Amino acid sequence: MKHLRSIPCHRGFTLIELLVVMTVLSMFLMMTTIVTRDALDMHAATRARLVSERNAAAFMRQFDSDIFQRVNRDDTPVRFKQEEGNDEIALVTKRQGYAIRGSTSERRASLVSYRIKQNMMERAASGYGFGSSQDRPAEDLGTLALKEIPAEGPKDPDAKAFQVIAPAIIRLEFSFIVREENVREGNTSTRAIKHVLRAKPPEDTNQIVAVIATIATLDPDRSGMLNETKLGLIAKRFPDAVDNELPLNKWAEIAANLTRQMPDMPRPALQQVRVHQGVFTLTSRIPLP
Repeated sequence: MKHLRSIPCHRGFTLIELLVVMTVLSMFLMMTTIVTRDALDMHAATRARLVSERNAAAFMRQFDSDIFQRVNRDDTPVRFKQEEGNDEIALVTKRQGYAIRGSTSERRASLVSYRIKQNMMERAASGYGFGSSQDRPAEDLGTLALKEIPAEGPKDPDAKAFQVIAPAIIRLEFSFIVREENVREGNTSTRAIKHVLRAKPPEDTNQIVAVIATIATLDPDRSGMLNETKLGLIAKRFPDAVDNELPLNKWAEIAANLTRQMPDMPRPALQQVRVHQGVFTLTSRIPLP
């Protein structure tokens, strides 16, 4: 008599078990995707913030050095160009400009100018000679003697002298801490000196104690989302300075609300608009050799 050997039966997964496993895996993948996306967004935002701070610092360092070494003389006044929108400044500094060919003079300075052009911070440095008349290069070599500077301040430098020092800076505004004197009449005349915050420079630039520069920056990687028209509309959101008020607080509030105020603009670009402010004293006097 033959005995049949029983074949072991292997039980498989049921449909419900497979659905449960697939659901768990889907939830795990979804959570991983969310975490990865958030990490990438945080990385991009951190990088944009660092780039913005680096570009702002590049301007602030350069401007601070020019201001600190400016030539503080009656024939070298600081000239500000202020109108609706971005401001400009021109001053003479002891920092050397471009090389002066044909000059034997060792005493040199440069006419420095700052401006915003095509949403970039530009700086020009054109050389001036301080030697005797025969040592000063001729005008056709691109240099002027200090005596040629107009009473109202330096002329605009040649357009070819400008170079980009910081990209994606869309707004530049100057304010001024000014020293004012009030004479009070009474039994005895008294003179009171006070410092006030002004939106416009005084006619006598020697009254300026400090220049306050406020800038608005944009992440260069996100600026490609915006054309010139849109960039101009964003820049116009930041108002000109007013007396007795620093622009920084108002500008920071505007930057924080751009996505709500301008819903038609790319949100990632608006989120990376930042504002920075620096204070630069004008009281230091640099003697000429």
